[in-house]
Amino acid sequence: MQKILRINLQARNQALKAERRKNLKDLKSAWREHDRRQIEIERVKRKYVKEERKNRREDWLAGPLAPKRNVAEKAATYGAASLLLHDGPTFPERALKGPKNEEEELEGFGNEGNIVVGDRVCVVSGHQGILGRIGQVIEVHRERKEITIEGVNMADLETPLGTKQSETRPVMSAPLPVPIDTVRLVHKLVDEATGHSRDVIVKHIRYGAPYLQRLPYSQLPRHTRYIAGEDIEIPWPEDDAPAYQAYEGDTLRLDVEAQTFQPSLYTAPLRPGIMDELRTDKYSPNRKWHEDDYVRMKILEDARSRWYTERRITTPKDELAQEKKRLAAERAAQIKEHGVSNQTLSLIGEILRQKEGKSASRR
Repeated sequence: MQKILRINLQARNQALKAERRKNLKDLKSAWREHDRRQIEIERVKRKYVKEERKNRREDWLAGPLAPKRNVAEKAATYGAASLLLHDGPTFPERALKGPKNEEEELEGFGNEGNIVVGDRVCVVSGHQGILGRIGQVIEVHRERKEITIEGVNMADLETPLGTKQSETRPVMSAPLPVPIDTVRLVHKLVDEATGHSRDVIVKHIRYGAPYLQRLPYSQLPRHTRYIAGEDIEIPWPEDDAPAYQAYEGDTLRLDVEAQTFQPSLYTAPLRPGIMDELRTDKYSPNRKWHEDDYVRMKILEDARSRWYTERRITTPKDELAQEKKRLAAERAAQIKEHGVSNQTLSLIGEILRQKEGKSASRR
């Protein structure tokens, strides 16, 4: 049985190492995909800037003879940006901050996980067209660390070719997402002395307890957010309940919640062999379990081997070897307990002096 346990432990360690290698490989692959997407977006941006500089210089040099560029193929899409700029690169899951799921309870600082749809934010970093603009968040892209603000960073985007919309509307106007780190939450703070309210820009947000139990349809986090340093609670925006439409073929809630399974002591809740069908690693060498009959057989083999060892005939030579081992163990224990005697120390010192004398005579 000890051999089986050792094999299981080695298999578990090997499986853990393989899982770590796989996670590291997936993380590197995700970062490579992020960098590839970022490089592609930057390449498109530089292309637009170079073309615009070239066209502006050509218009300045040619004057009234400058060519028209909003003709032919670009008659309807001239000045529109690529749809590639709308979707930024995706970050790996490890690089994302804030609660990863609804049950996780964390404490920390930052905008990630604390800005939701319906909040009012102010852009504090970016180009002059959006700097200082205040708007309402209409979409949060957690995997890209970006948010979309209503009426902020508007741009004309080319409709993808091959769609029905591209035939009737080749250009669509939509707000481009901005990084979540470039915005600050705008909170309406009420002065207790005067009773007047004013908008303040929250520089740092802290999140932590208490953790609330949300309704099933709610998209709000469970934690509570505060103004860092002041411990002033920032309320979450109202989360309206979704409206559902009932049809004749819908299943009633009473039928769904009806208890149809009656437990019994005479029959098992699951048929025999169902666990083997659910397991995906039944024949895997890295499995952490064995059949009961196999474990019982190995226990009997261990007991039988010990019984044969005890019944083995010992010769006088074997008894002498066992006695020598026992005396050596007792002597080692005594030396460890009492230390080296004075007689042994004097004998060691005499031998060392003789060796020094011989080495001096040779010189």
